[in-house]
Amino acid sequence: MEFGLTFIVATLIIVFLISLSKIYIEVTYKRNDENDYVAVNVYALKKLISYTMQVPMVRIVEKSGEFTLESTVRTAVSRKKTDPIREEKLIKKTDQLVKKHPRKIRHTIQKFHHYSKQYCKIIEKLLKLIVCEKMFWKTKFGSEDAALTGALVGILWAFKSLLMNQLKRRIFSMGTLDIEVKPIFGSNQFEIDFQCIFSIRLGNVIKAFRSIYNIK
Repeated sequence: MEFGLTFIVATLIIVFLISLSKIYIEVTYKRNDENDYVAVNVYALKKLISYTMQVPMVRIVEKSGEFTLESTVRTAVSRKKTDPIREEKLIKKTDQLVKKHPRKIRHTIQKFHHYSKQYCKIIEKLLKLIVCEKMFWKTKFGSEDAALTGALVGILWAFKSLLMNQLKRRIFSMGTLDIEVKPIFGSNQFEIDFQCIFSIRLGNVIKAFRSIYNIK
């Protein structure tokens, strides 16, 4: 009896401590000329649990007068292209579905619009519990026209400032910020180096998923 009670209390304490632990989401994006690298790393319990996903870059390619989707997974050291047959099949199936079942498409869109409002409310509450631990966002931009470079650098600064203000309004707390826009005069260049780490308590994520499940 005492062993069973001790086990239950210990289990409750462990569950409580896990709910207080944080989940970290690290987003990395790098662009150098036409090379892109996008990765999302999710980890918890001091990286005891970790998952990294490389996001494929999708672009539209014209072949023999027809447009197809081509996805590419780009890393810092290699580039791997996927077979475009899968993307072509997806486009054909989507086209057939729209033409043969327009009512089903409209019904799906209506349902999506109805439930998205409720989901957005939950997401907004969840965003207010997120902490931005670190943000590094460095942009290099340049062109041969010095006046154009100066004007676009000003626009980039305004865009970043507006985005930072919106982020501060929507999330709980902001940590270390390192924002920079560097003009390059006399040379066509565009580089982005972005890294952001968000954190949220696991208990808050569980509550959000429960709310979404209840809506479903």
